[in-house]
Amino acid sequence: MSADETLTAWREHDAQHALHAVDDAAIAAADAPRALVLELLAKKAEPSDARDLYNACARLGRLLAEAGASPTLAIATIDGAAKAIARAGEALDERRLMPCRASLAEGYCSVVVESERAAARRGWEYPSCAVRIDDRTVAIVAAPGDDDDAVADWAARVALGASKDRYARAHLGEGDARTRAELEQALSLVGIAVARGREEPRSWLRFWKR
Repeated sequence: MSADETLTAWREHDAQHALHAVDDAAIAAADAPRALVLELLAKKAEPSDARDLYNACARLGRLLAEAGASPTLAIATIDGAAKAIARAGEALDERRLMPCRASLAEGYCSVVVESERAAARRGWEYPSCAVRIDDRTVAIVAAPGDDDDAVADWAARVALGASKDRYARAHLGEGDARTRAELEQALSLVGIAVARGREEPRSWLRFWKR
């Protein structure tokens, strides 16, 4: 069996574990790292090859995650490689399958974690971090952060967004003092005044006080 035929057999195995059309697309998009995994996995086991093999598996896991593949497909794919190699009549050191699965899972999960962290960061971006009080006033929650450069960049983006929405005044929520200071400075640079002290924002929620 040729290398192309072995690769096709692996794809066919994975297609049986596909849960939806996105899985099918992920299978089709992963030929390059699959070919490398097959080449390294079918080779006679050498200590120098192990790192390349496990890196290739991790790269395959990342690519599958980036393509939106299901965890079911990702978990089963190394077994598909092993079966394809066996069908080709090539030798396979089965002791390497477990670390291959672990490397692929690590690559897959790293993309999922990165995606969730990015989604959490987007929750602090403008306008998600802001509430309109009236046409000229906005309340902004100060994002947490321990990276000075990241906080400064975030404050600049928030100030720019509030300026584009033509706000002239901002109330800042409680938060890290350094983050508040960065935000105050950024707002002042675009001409937005920051409310001080315990002054309460005007709101329809307080109509009964008028």
